[in-house]
Amino acid sequence: MGMTTADHETFEAFYQDVRGRLLLQTWSLTGDLEAAKSAVRGALVITWHHWRKVKPMDDFEREDWVRPIAWSKAIRNHSVPLLHRDQTIAPEARNALAALRSLPLHDRKVFLLGHLTSVDLAQLAREVGTPISRTETDLQAANAAICDELGIVPEQLQTIFDPLVDVLTEQPWPNASTITTAGAVRRRVHTTIGAAAAIVALVATGLFVTQDAETEPRLNTLSMKSAAEEFEVEPSQIPGKKLTAKDLMTEEDVAKIYGGSWAVDISSDNLEGTGLTIPCQIDTSADKRPVASLARTFTAKAKATTAGTTIESSVDPKAAAAAYKKMQKWYAACAEPRYQLMTTESVDGIGDQATLFTYRDWENKRAVTYGVARTGRHTAAVTVKTEGKSSATAAKTSTMLGVAVHNLCSMPGAGACVETKRPRTTVVPVATGKVPGLINETDLPPVGGVGDPWEGTEAKPAKTNPAQTRCDGTEFNAKGMSDARTRTFVIPETKKKLDSTFGLTETVGKFGSAKEAQAFNVGIKGRLDKCSDKQLGSHVTQTATESIKDGAFTVWYIRVELENSSIYYRMAAIRRGANVAQMSFVPDGDADISKSDFVALARRAAYRLDYL
Repeated sequence: MGMTTADHETFEAFYQDVRGRLLLQTWSLTGDLEAAKSAVRGALVITWHHWRKVKPMDDFEREDWVRPIAWSKAIRNHSVPLLHRDQTIAPEARNALAALRSLPLHDRKVFLLGHLTSVDLAQLAREVGTPISRTETDLQAANAAICDELGIVPEQLQTIFDPLVDVLTEQPWPNASTITTAGAVRRRVHTTIGAAAAIVALVATGLFVTQDAETEPRLNTLSMKSAAEEFEVEPSQIPGKKLTAKDLMTEEDVAKIYGGSWAVDISSDNLEGTGLTIPCQIDTSADKRPVASLARTFTAKAKATTAGTTIESSVDPKAAAAAYKKMQKWYAACAEPRYQLMTTESVDGIGDQATLFTYRDWENKRAVTYGVARTGRHTAAVTVKTEGKSSATAAKTSTMLGVAVHNLCSMPGAGACVETKRPRTTVVPVATGKVPGLINETDLPPVGGVGDPWEGTEAKPAKTNPAQTRCDGTEFNAKGMSDARTRTFVIPETKKKLDSTFGLTETVGKFGSAKEAQAFNVGIKGRLDKCSDKQLGSHVTQTATESIKDGAFTVWYIRVELENSSIYYRMAAIRRGANVAQMSFVPDGDADISKSDFVALARRAAYRLDYL
């Protein structure tokens, strides 16, 4: 049965009401106006495609249905760096976009939902896929960050969008009939493969836009302009069965592994639905053009334990391998504050390749594990946040990853399935950050008596060495050394006032040979051994030394007496092959890193040197 005149009228009314808000939200999300235009246009085409399902909803529900589709499309499609985007817009608009872009993607979504939509906190939390308490905290933090970035007070937050509205009021919109025509074609494409030629014909004719002369430009009539609209064609049809929600893990699957009673929170088709992500996942899909992408989250009924899984299909194994690599980087550099990466493991016997990441959430004293695997042209990811020892949680999460991959084994284009034995091997952490040879925030342990997250400075050339102590005076401009870089970590926002000397610094460099690097670190040790004799009031204690493959590291505890006080250091000299590092930490009273945590951090720094 075709669409009626009433269907067209209700859609047109919805289209005119929602389009301006969607464009403002989506542009604010990406900072890329062209991607936002295309995404909103495509989302509204999809809305007409599904109008029979969307029409019975009220206006708020309709907007909540289409918005995640527009956001997901915009995130997938935008690629122009923010600073290189349209420089013709007013400075106030560019400043607003830059401030929004300074927020992590998750926090940006929370901020925009809180200020540009009518959703309540519970619905906001569902849309971003985090608990209500966490979402409320994220919204408050995002508000504070934007205020700080723009130098405004909270009462002025809503006004930051005014310059963007001024830009968007100059954009004309296509007629509603243009959108419904494209939506009708899309519906035919999805019902008959042969109808794909209709899209080609439609695009070739050009879809011209108009704006009613009597319509005064306002926020609710914002529009987009294009000489010829080219609507996105879906990925090529892949023969055989496609992924559906039935291929996702169920709450029964999770209960068999972790015990207890579990319930599904949200299930999502990320190509058409809410655009659901699991924690640390930066985008709804790792593949830029996935054939299928689905997600589901779970909650244990008995205690505050959560889990999630995603699956997606790519056009071919090469595209899936690229998606798998991107997923690895997501979970290797989790941006969640207070998350410390404990181990990275390669898992044999699960698909063609699989990796497991174990974190500790040191704020909530929980273990958090992520697994990612690929079989042929399909990828799967799982996550679990639970109480208990990390080793036990990692084993169960490995089993969960195996179940997720097993569900994909019968799919067309699948590769290796799941074996009975699935040995795990600890491997060098995945390269992350702009200078992967340096440690990063995910490597850092908690500081006793503080509990607030670390924040690192940008890595810079090590013209001087801020990691040196008064006892060793080491410089990283030695003959034969290259690529010297340094980075400092502090805790800028904490209720406990910390001394200005508090912080952790690492400096790294590269020699032409392992022999030169070894001599460099022997020199550090020699100067420290003599420090107590040469500098009165200095006390040096070697607390640990450890050999690792192709290298070693040594850790000291140093106290230097000053005129009216003392300064303490935890310091490590590290070598891995021809690469060296010096790492020092200055505590402030009980605001200290434990000896075992500092030794573990030195070991992590040694393995990071592989990427220098």
